[in-house]
Amino acid sequence: MTDHHDDTPWDLDDDELVRSALMSLRHDVSAQPLPEPAFVRARAEGRDEVSGGTVTTLASRRRRSFAILAGVAAAALIATGAGLLVQAQDGTAPPAATSTDSAGEPTMQMLDSAEWSAALGLPVASTMGTAEPDGQCFQTPRSDTWERRVSTLSDGRVVAGQWIGTASGGTNAPTDAIDTAVAQCEKTYTVTQRVTEDLPGDSRFRSWHARGKDGSTYWWVEATRGASTSYLTVAELDGMTYTSEEMRQVAQSALGDVDLTTQSIAP
Repeated sequence: MTDHHDDTPWDLDDDELVRSALMSLRHDVSAQPLPEPAFVRARAEGRDEVSGGTVTTLASRRRRSFAILAGVAAAALIATGAGLLVQAQDGTAPPAATSTDSAGEPTMQMLDSAEWSAALGLPVASTMGTAEPDGQCFQTPRSDTWERRVSTLSDGRVVAGQWIGTASGGTNAPTDAIDTAVAQCEKTYTVTQRVTEDLPGDSRFRSWHARGKDGSTYWWVEATRGASTSYLTVAELDGMTYTSEEMRQVAQSALGDVDLTTQSIAP
């Protein structure tokens, strides 16, 4: 059989391209299952490949391998670039979801796990969006735009929830939904404390402390500014109790006025 050789030189750029791809993918590759030993031996010995009944030459195989490696290298470079962005933000939380008013200015933000952990003095393991917008007496109106996140501890217990609602084409925040939720909850919970305060920036804070028939206690919190409002629920778990002042800071965090991670408000 006649030997076939690829006369295209393998230059330093080719070497660097493949080396970069392999180095950047080294960690990911180590986590993948290895190919069958027979396949590895066949590739190492340069056996002919059969494709559609024809023998593929070494040169064709090499060109195809180079194309694959080049594609991997491109993907690796993209992944590496994304990794650098993440590393540049090391120690910071991902950007919080925000709502905007009619002028496009941010008015509300979703608390993340780090903020909830600082606020509640408990290790909040997960804060995830949910396709189910309703929860604990709260039913989102279909006439406005609402989003919801649920925060849980490592054992799966829900410790907090947050909704952000923005009026559709209006200037008044959809706080009627919160009033309805509280009124609905009062049928099964006893409200032991109510607070209403004005906050800087033409904002309003309301909170209710409630007790269930089984002795469980909760806070319901409202933060409102402009055309947006946020409704937050907090369960007092594992012996933790919170004050209205602490819930005010939770509301101010939703308003974007307080960074809870820099000042823990719970022991």
